[in-house]
Amino acid sequence: MTNPGRATPANSDGTTTPGRGRLALAVALTAVVFGILDGLWLTVVSGDLYRDRIGHLLADSPNAAAAAAFYVVFVLGIVYFVIRPGLARATLGPSLRDAAAFGLVTYATFDLTSMAVMKDFPLDVVLIDMAWGTIVCTATTAVVLAVLHRLGRS
Repeated sequence: MTNPGRATPANSDGTTTPGRGRLALAVALTAVVFGILDGLWLTVVSGDLYRDRIGHLLADSPNAAAAAAFYVVFVLGIVYFVIRPGLARATLGPSLRDAAAFGLVTYATFDLTSMAVMKDFPLDVVLIDMAWGTIVCTATTAVVLAVLHRLGRS
């Protein structure tokens, strides 16, 4: 009998597919780690970057429902495309590469589209934000996979 929370052999190449409990834990950990890092970025690290450079485009207060929807979609995306495959890997390197690519592509989608369709959307914000997406996805993946791999060995 298999444990639904643990990875179980499922693939012809010998890799494992994480169980539902492990995926649920991955989603929760990813949400916490990404939320903390992004919260620190938006409130402390980036300072007034966004307000100074694109303040004329910003709402007086964030749309909480849209922000929540972004975080849900983004967390599910990073778990599905990066964390889940990373659980079956023996080494962290390929997962960090995939995380960096995921972060770059997802943040570039918003930033480059904004630059294409919004008047005066600054290049420096585009480049800084794309770099942040790359960094935050890579850091989140490193922390989450390290915790999950450690828990899997206990």
